[in-house]
Amino acid sequence: MDNEAWAAQSESLIRVQQEGGDLERRVKQILGWSGGRLIYDKVNAYTLQVDAVFPSLSEPHVLVSSTYTNPDTRGHSNENKFHLKVGELALLKYTYPDLRVVLAIGGSGEAWLPYVLNAFNYFYDEVLFLWIKEHLDRLHTISQNPLSVPLRNQTLWAELRADWQNVKLVPSITPIPNSLVRYNVADVLRMQTPIVHHPNLINNEIARLCMQMSAKYSGVEWESYRAERWHYIEMSRNYFNPVEASVEISLRSANLKFDGGVARDVEVPSLLHDLGMETTRVSEDFVLYSRKLGIPVYIQCKSSGGGRRQHGKNIQNRAKEQITRSLIYRCRVINGQISLQPKRFHWISVLDGNWGISQRQPAKYIHMLQLAGYDKIIAASELLTDTFEVKRQDNPLIDYLIDELDCELA
Repeated sequence: MDNEAWAAQSESLIRVQQEGGDLERRVKQILGWSGGRLIYDKVNAYTLQVDAVFPSLSEPHVLVSSTYTNPDTRGHSNENKFHLKVGELALLKYTYPDLRVVLAIGGSGEAWLPYVLNAFNYFYDEVLFLWIKEHLDRLHTISQNPLSVPLRNQTLWAELRADWQNVKLVPSITPIPNSLVRYNVADVLRMQTPIVHHPNLINNEIARLCMQMSAKYSGVEWESYRAERWHYIEMSRNYFNPVEASVEISLRSANLKFDGGVARDVEVPSLLHDLGMETTRVSEDFVLYSRKLGIPVYIQCKSSGGGRRQHGKNIQNRAKEQITRSLIYRCRVINGQISLQPKRFHWISVLDGNWGISQRQPAKYIHMLQLAGYDKIIAASELLTDTFEVKRQDNPLIDYLIDELDCELA
């Protein structure tokens, strides 16, 4: 590309960042590379969509990934982009240890939280802030000389790869969690008539706990219930959380000692705190202690998303986020470098929704959660009876916590 053409491309890219939207296409145009589906698990033929690869998808040497943040919601948007991109990076480094990966960040410096940009710099081989002219020029240089991208964090990725190679992935024929606990409980709540004036009068114990917490902390869910705004209740992500409520009731009924509860997450140590995270926190839904293992037990309740139809559009992102969560729990900065520490917690996931949405590869996202580090995966529906009450007998979560982990009692 001659200097005049590059100047035009550079000006165009600056406009795109200011306006949003077309960043990925313009970056690919400058590089002259194509993207597509890149295999990250050759045994199972699992793939990721990637932006731009040199020289080809079949033999990748250098990859450039683009990301942009919404400046109006920078905290939430920043953290989402961080979790998605680092999770994707880990999957790529698992299969391609010599792949040089560049992150091209659009927007403006003011649109990104400083600790997020700092964290990107620690993980990626190279990071370009495209609002800086020198970094735009560097993108042009990479298009001319792809192998000028340095290869970093080789020890980190080698250690993570060794960990992942020891993970015993469930067979592809394993039944995959597929439930609608959120909507089942919402329907039970709606069917109780007439509307009651106090949450203690709600019959279903799961819905009752959710509404008790909403009323106690002035949440909108209780007011939505009284006004019969059922759609608002279903869409709530604060106090109407039937899976968290099911876990909390299970733990209390078994007299287990725990921190956490419905909308009462427990902050846990992470790399992001070391890098200056202040506005939010990294947390788990419940934390217990295993006397058998001598380490904390984290319980994370996750939904596949997609509403009642379970369209599955966001499920891959939710799985990738868990890979990043595991990394920031385990990584620390030592002598200016990211270092992977031993996993000093036992991790349980209670899943709602359809996690086998891909009919051709139904175990794909469960395998991704296993690579993230989950030691036990339980379907939320397994905690409930046919009438959507919490099981007091044959509850797989309680049996596992007591019989397998010997968790502390209250």
